Amino acid sequence: MKYSKRFLSIAILSVLCFSVVACAGNRPKDPEGPDSAALPEQRTTIELMTTWGGVDSMAGTLKEIIARFENENSTIKVSNQSIFGDEYLPTLKTRFASGTEPDVFGLWPGSDITYLVKANKVADLTDILKQDRAWMDSFNLSSFTYTTYGNKIYGIPFEMVFEGLFINKDLFEKYKVEKPQNYEELKTAITAFRSYGIIPIAYNSSAEGSYIYQNMVASLGGKKGVEQSISDGKINQIYIDAMKYMKELYDMHAFPKDALALNSNERNQLFFTKQAAMIVQGSWFIPYFDKYDQSVEMIPFPSMNNSSPKVPTGLGGGTFYISRSAWDESPGEDATILFLKYLTSKETATFFYEKTALMSNLKIQQERPYSSLAQKSIDLYEKTREENKTSIPDHIIDRSAWNDVVIQQFPYFLEGKKSAEEIWSEVVIRIQQN
Repeated sequence: MKYSKRFLSIAILSVLCFSVVACAGNRPKDPEGPDSAALPEQRTTIELMTTWGGVDSMAGTLKEIIARFENENSTIKVSNQSIFGDEYLPTLKTRFASGTEPDVFGLWPGSDITYLVKANKVADLTDILKQDRAWMDSFNLSSFTYTTYGNKIYGIPFEMVFEGLFINKDLFEKYKVEKPQNYEELKTAITAFRSYGIIPIAYNSSAEGSYIYQNMVASLGGKKGVEQSISDGKINQIYIDAMKYMKELYDMHAFPKDALALNSNERNQLFFTKQAAMIVQGSWFIPYFDKYDQSVEMIPFPSMNNSSPKVPTGLGGGTFYISRSAWDESPGEDATILFLKYLTSKETATFFYEKTALMSNLKIQQERPYSSLAQKSIDLYEKTREENKTSIPDHIIDRSAWNDVVIQQFPYFLEGKKSAEEIWSEVVIRIQQN
């Protein structure tokens, strides 16, 4: 069959047009074009792990902060994997050991973060901070001392904490018991509450339960004694003496009958429900109470040697770090830094302060916090002279030795099955071997 030249020309032109259209249909759309909104956004997920999870007093506020950040940054998702209580540290360490560490994590100062830094598991933030001087200078620069290792800054010292004795003031008033200012008065209060069927001190044999013991150590030794913990291969005597005072209180039935079996939440509930008159806790304990609650007060832990009361203070779990693995991809790195800056900003610090009375290391003048308990507790801290502020003992002692030896064997000591000297000798050996 023959075809005219005109027909062939039309046929060839039609094929070419079809080919052009087909190719155009397969070509990616111009991201700047009118149809670009139809393309899915590239999302980055940041894994966050802190102690502010579960029933922790900061948990709700942290969720609000994350929601605000995600609303302002639609391409970033924050996976909040925070854990409450004594399970946090072992879980975090397990994740680092298995290579599944979170991108951003909170951890107080001490041996654990030191080990992670030495193992090259933590990102060096020095250059990033120096490039953004407004961010770095928003903090009290002295606070970076506690997150600096080998002249490099690894952590953002956001949260400052302090410890003391919380009392159910209404119980003290009802039974006409004086607030204890020294150890003898503390024993008098214990005897009085026992006689009325009230548990004197909510305590359990966990790492968190050890705050009462740590306050005794701080009271006996002050800043110098706490920090000079080991000399000539021996533990400072104050650590031994404080354990013996704990044994005296145990024998006086100052603690719950099942103190050695309670978990941390159960211990706290004894105080919340007025079954216990006292508990030794930190500033993070304040937001557990209603803003209109006038029945609770925070006072300095009673002096153990009739000197001025001491207040253990330091950086809290809201000291934030970035894992090295978060640097693997530049988009992840950029998003992680963006989130860390938001998490440690003045706006976030103010929000936490107003909601929970969290005290930060930022250079900001805060208005009155949300409750009278918060205001009085902050006044307690601010009126304490610097020489009476001490380090927190478990920030000084190797944390693995503290948890695995001191905490684990404390029940044996209280029950008279092991001496304080034996336990601390084991701790010193453990530290020297590390």
